[in-house]
Amino acid sequence: MASSTVTRRHFPYIERDESWMYFNKRILLEARREDLPILERFNYLGIYSNNLDEFFRVRVASLRRMVDTSLEATEDERKKAREVLRKILRLNQEYSQLFEETFEELLHSLSEAHIHIVNERELSREQEKEVRSFFMEKINGTTNPIFINSPTFSAEHHLKESLYLAIVLWHNISEGEENHDIALIEVPTKDLGRFFRLKDKAGESYLMFLDDVLRSCLPYFFIGKKYARYEAYTFKFTKDAEFEIDQDLRTSVIEKVSRGVKRRKRGETVRVVYDEAIPPMVLKKLSDMAELNYRDTRVGGGRYHNMRDLMTLPDCGRKGLRFLPREPLRMDELRYTESVIAEILERDRCVHFPYQSFDHFLRLLQEAAISPAVTEIRISLYRVAQSSKVIKALMAAAQNGKRVTAVIELLARFDEQSNISWSKKMQDSGINVVFGHEKLKIHSKLVYIATTQGNIACIGSGNLHEGTAKVYTDLMLMTAHKGITSDVLKVFDFIERPFLNIHFKELLVAPNDMRQPLYNMINREIRLARSGKEAFIRLKLNHIVDEKMVQKLYEACNAGVHVELCLRGNCSLIPQATGFSEGMYINSIISRYLEHSRIYIFGNDGKPRYFIGSTDWMARNLDKRIEVMTPVYDEDIQRELDFIVSAGLSDTEQGYYTLDGEVYARRGDFPPGTELFNSQDAIYQYYLNQKNKR
Repeated sequence: MASSTVTRRHFPYIERDESWMYFNKRILLEARREDLPILERFNYLGIYSNNLDEFFRVRVASLRRMVDTSLEATEDERKKAREVLRKILRLNQEYSQLFEETFEELLHSLSEAHIHIVNERELSREQEKEVRSFFMEKINGTTNPIFINSPTFSAEHHLKESLYLAIVLWHNISEGEENHDIALIEVPTKDLGRFFRLKDKAGESYLMFLDDVLRSCLPYFFIGKKYARYEAYTFKFTKDAEFEIDQDLRTSVIEKVSRGVKRRKRGETVRVVYDEAIPPMVLKKLSDMAELNYRDTRVGGGRYHNMRDLMTLPDCGRKGLRFLPREPLRMDELRYTESVIAEILERDRCVHFPYQSFDHFLRLLQEAAISPAVTEIRISLYRVAQSSKVIKALMAAAQNGKRVTAVIELLARFDEQSNISWSKKMQDSGINVVFGHEKLKIHSKLVYIATTQGNIACIGSGNLHEGTAKVYTDLMLMTAHKGITSDVLKVFDFIERPFLNIHFKELLVAPNDMRQPLYNMINREIRLARSGKEAFIRLKLNHIVDEKMVQKLYEACNAGVHVELCLRGNCSLIPQATGFSEGMYINSIISRYLEHSRIYIFGNDGKPRYFIGSTDWMARNLDKRIEVMTPVYDEDIQRELDFIVSAGLSDTEQGYYTLDGEVYARRGDFPPGTELFNSQDAIYQYYLNQKNKR
């Protein structure tokens, strides 16, 4: 049993944030796989780093606030937060070392693939000329030194969540360190990218980190100053991403969120990562500037940081360094002009991204925008693409005289400014834009289309975002079922008036009408098992951390219910715990696509009940957000959901499990040469076979 099991509870439980660290380690372990293409392994390192940044900005910052300043937290809650923080920081130190080792190994493997990452000390004379030319043509003026030993320097106004070089400047070789100047230069990755490609030579390709390009050109930044020596060390701050919403009733919601986003940029620093070769006096100065205390994290490592940029590492035109492309399956060209609305009115459809193209949904909206039979469109938007085709279709619908209502979640973390911008554009085009209540985030993914032939609805597990639809696995049910469409319309009414007491007949809707129906379905399986009948619960989710749900699943397992879970991320359950979860099976998949779909299947005495939806089993989703689960009645779609869940549970090639605080790959349980099962490959082949039969 995991060492972090909290004894105050009467059942085994892994804390949410500790379990997240295990999830991120699964990504790191994918980067260590020698059987994967080299740039995909770098990509996993980039994903690991990006995830960790957000984790510190949100979760670690939240724990720190609870420990330091929360007036609402009890002493027990503060104590638990301190314990979790200590555990997280210990794991972070351990994983950071593994990250650095992996990065060094991958650099060697990249050289074997004829791509070399060189630094400023390894350049030939010809390459030095290339770098100087790049500085003069592209870099010069994009970033400038800021002296931090200047009496007018203010870290609050100058330091962003960006990558910096701390430059130690020597007036002469013999001076003491207290006389050095210290300047900061922001690495301009947003303008120029992280990598500079040098000319190929003798069939070999050469890349430089932009930080090393700056190092090579340091004298050019300090015009008129003749320093005797330059030393440069990378560092990056991570800041608290939360912000408070103003309670001023005279201020609009948009203004409140805009102010909050601006304040986020000045948030408290919760972590600094740095080149471990940095002089102690410089590190102390940086730490003092950021007002780091003993609970904040200082992570020393190699000379490179902000490693999420590894996701953009170029292939230099060389083949075989990434996964073979897998195109989403599209509708047949011969059917491309046929009515999608008519198809849905005839029979339910289910689209599974990214195996199937997002075009299926876009075609529905595009048809609704021009169809004379369509009178109204309602949609909930949580995150959208930068140049959203979804919103463009909605604008066209409004301009064509349809009544269009778009519910925008302004508090979708890190997408607030984008959502504000889109909301203004939609309002200008005649769309009725509705913002959710400040205390009740709208996470459901819904579309309602009213037509003169009948109404249809779309209920999904993922954002209506054509970008993420290429890399996230998500399901969308398209249905004309009268009970479901009626309930979807009620959800939109509930969003506009969240204090109405609305009853839903088909849908499970949080926060008012989801938790208890889920308890009821679990309790039914428990009763069936205790009466000697077959009982099962099969779930495919991102996270299960809600304590009551964890306890309920233990109760079901202990009663003899077959509990099988496919969980990508946070998991507070501990399988095979004596007296609680003997027989429980959990598989966690890290693969080419980010597993994001949610499927819920309950045995129901031989007549299984199937649901898909947007909610994970976390307290925030069940109690503090508007979430929707829809039943699935079409038998063909039910068989499809069975296949998806079974494939995930059977994945031996990409599956992982956690035992006693350690993360293990299921492929490691089999002897070398064993043929392993990859669920994502199998699901793609399943849809390809279906398409070929038509």
